Amino acid sequence: MPSYKKQIDGVVLDCTAEENAEIDARRSKIKDNKLADIKEIRLQKLIETDYLAMSDNTMSDEMKTYRQSMRDIPQNYSEDKYDELLARDSDGILTHSIWSKP
Repeated sequence: MPSYKKQIDGVVLDCTAEENAEIDARRSKIKDNKLADIKEIRLQKLIETDYLAMSDNTMSDEMKTYRQSMRDIPQNYSEDKYDELLARDSDGILTHSIWSKP
């Protein structure tokens, strides 16, 4: 477990074990919420292309790769990349290249 610091009246102090546990719990919740958001976006992107996976349709290799990259997001992106995956432009559009359909 990492040990965090706090500043009180300009003095830097070590956090107590309880404070460290609380900070870790808050960080874990934030991480879990971001991952849940990423998984929800991924699910929506897969749903949008499900019709291409029907037996009467031949899916392009690019689309197969795209769909596989969607399924691989949790394994391929660590917690430190979650903010990049969730980044949006001023119009609210996701900016990470992983979300771009071929």
